[in-house]
Amino acid sequence: MHSITSIRATTILTGTIGDPVAHIQAPESMGQWFAQHGIDAVWLAFHVHPQNLPAFMAGVRSLENMAGLTVTMPHKRAVVDLVDETSDLVRRTGVANMIRREPDGRLVADNADGAGFVAGLRGSGVAIAGRSIWLVGAGGAGTAIAWSVAQEMPARVAVTDADPAAAERLIDGLIPAFPAVRFSTRRPAPGEVDIAVNATPSGLHAGDPLSFDPTALRLDACVVDIIMKPPVTELLQVAAARGMKTVPGQRMLDGQLQIYADYLGLTSEPAGGKPNRAEPALRPTGT
Repeated sequence: MHSITSIRATTILTGTIGDPVAHIQAPESMGQWFAQHGIDAVWLAFHVHPQNLPAFMAGVRSLENMAGLTVTMPHKRAVVDLVDETSDLVRRTGVANMIRREPDGRLVADNADGAGFVAGLRGSGVAIAGRSIWLVGAGGAGTAIAWSVAQEMPARVAVTDADPAAAERLIDGLIPAFPAVRFSTRRPAPGEVDIAVNATPSGLHAGDPLSFDPTALRLDACVVDIIMKPPVTELLQVAAARGMKTVPGQRMLDGQLQIYADYLGLTSEPAGGKPNRAEPALRPTGT
C-alpha cells in the first residue's frame, strides 16, 4: 500500500469522486493492487459536492499526470454531461462510473459497476442464468447492475425503488433490449426470489432501515449487498444468521480492479520507469 514516502514526482494520479467519500474502499484496494503489480500510481478519494462537480471535472482535464477516475454517488448521472465521449452502455443507461483522461485532456466515460457485480457473484459461486433476481434500487449502481445482470439471461428480474418512476424507466429500457427476460416492477413474492440485491445506500449508517427483510425469503435464496463499508451490513448479518448465502459489497469492487486498471491504461511498471499507459481494454465509442 502506498505511503507518503512512496509517492514520487512520476506517480500517476487516480481516484474516486463522491459525496460523501468516507465509505469508499477503492483507495485501499487499488493501492494494494498497484503495489502488487509494480505500478507507480496512487488512488485517492476526492470529496466533491454536486455544485462543485463541473469545476472539479474541468480541473481533471488540466492535470497531465491524472489517468482518470471512478465515480460514486451522487455523481454517476451528472458526470455524463461533463465528458466528451461515452460508451454505448453509458448512452443507454445515462450512468457512468469510470472516466479516463486522454493525453489531449478529453474525458471518456464507461461503466464497470455491472460487470464488477457479475464478476463478484461469479467469484462467489453464484450463477445468474435462469434465476429469479430481485433488485432493490434503481439509482446509478442499480441501473448498471440491472443491465449486466440481464445480459446473463436470468429468467426474471424484478426492480423496485422508493421512487417507482425510476424503476419504471429502468425496466422500460431493458424490455426491448432483452426480450427473453421477464421484467417487472412488482415486489416479488418471497418464494419467487433466488437472488435478492440491495443496490440502495441503506445500510451505510448504523440504524438505517433494511432495504428488504431477508427473513421473508427462502432459506436457499442468496442475499447480496453492494455496500462496502461496513464490510458486513446488518442486512447480511440477518441473512447469515439464518444460514443463507450472502455476498458482500467488497466482491463487487474486487471484480472491478482489473477493469479499472485496464480502462485507465495502467500496466506493470518496467524496470526503473513509470507505468506504461496502455491502450484500454474497454474502448468506448464516441457520442
